[in-house]
Amino acid sequence: MRQALFLLMMLALAPALAETVYISDVLRVGVRALPNSNDVPLAVVTSGAELKVLERQAGHLRVRTAAGVEGWIAEVYATSELPAQLQLERVTQERDRLQQELASLRSSASAGSEQAAQLTARVGLLQEENAQLQARAAELAAQLQAQEGGFAWLYYALALIALFFLGVYLGVRWDKERVAQRLGGLEL
Repeated sequence: MRQALFLLMMLALAPALAETVYISDVLRVGVRALPNSNDVPLAVVTSGAELKVLERQAGHLRVRTAAGVEGWIAEVYATSELPAQLQLERVTQERDRLQQELASLRSSASAGSEQAAQLTARVGLLQEENAQLQARAAELAAQLQAQEGGFAWLYYALALIALFFLGVYLGVRWDKERVAQRLGGLEL
């Protein structure tokens, strides 16, 4: 009974004691003078090394290394796909580039919202100034009409024309400022 209980406890603890290992992605292959030979390699290439295929023969490839060494390797060690390590490096570089671009876009967006807020405040001030000027023009027109009854319509028309040109002037001025801010301070 005790032995059975002990065995059950050991079986329950076995997964907790198991060690996890992975197969290494690093591979070293000898470049040999002849296919199917066990002689000393002319050179050793590792995972990710780029090789030029010169010839194929019965499961072997005659290759040229980046250093210019020519020899034979087993075809099973070669693949046209990038090894996982190089793929990871490229994906990591692309991720870093995209993160930098995202940070740049975020800073541009915040600068744009600050400019929009400044322009909105400036428009508000110009509208307030325009309202004050229109009120003053109406007040002056009323005074003028009270002083001169016969030509009141003429003074009223002149005041309206002046207000019109003032409005055009303020509109052009506001538009120039807006364009200048968009163009980084350059004026047309």
